[in-house]
Amino acid sequence: MSHFSRRQILQILTGVALLANPFIAEAAQVPTLKCTRVGQTIIWRDKKYTCVKSGNKLVWNKGVPVTPAKPTPSATTQPSTQPTPTTSTAPRPAYTPPPDEFAVAKSANLKLNQPISVSNPSLNYPARGYILIRREDGVIAFSNRCTHLGRDVEISGSQLVCFAHGSYFEATTGKPTGGPATRNLILLPTIERDGTIFVVDAP
Repeated sequence: MSHFSRRQILQILTGVALLANPFIAEAAQVPTLKCTRVGQTIIWRDKKYTCVKSGNKLVWNKGVPVTPAKPTPSATTQPSTQPTPTTSTAPRPAYTPPPDEFAVAKSANLKLNQPISVSNPSLNYPARGYILIRREDGVIAFSNRCTHLGRDVEISGSQLVCFAHGSYFEATTGKPTGGPATRNLILLPTIERDGTIFVVDAP
């Protein structure tokens, strides 16, 4: 025994003990965590172990190798070289009518086949007034001057009347239907834009 060192003697004794007791050798190869229920799994030293029943005991099986998942390379986003289109949010400039267009009413105030009387505050010498009516084909405007002697024409129910001399006109066409007037009421061009009605009249 003098030829062996103490360390060598301990190694020989450990090997003999492991060979004599296979349970000790097997225990060194299974997880140290206690197996508590059948089917329980654990990853230990790159192996997957499953808890099984051996006799009256729960033990880990021999385990199967587990291949570590390789990290997936992340895709890199290349910056776009195309310019990003921008949406213009500049407000549309307000409509500026020419000198012979006059705003006289709001579109919402004019119902179908219901005439209204309006004035033109921009032209006072002489004063200008109009009869507006919305027809199926659009908005029309008549001068409120009677074609007999130039007196005011007013709305009376579904017709237009000059009470000064008793002339009557159709509200939708301006045609005379009775009295001394024999000519239609003067028809003026109109423009409806952005919720406003404009009458075209010479200053």
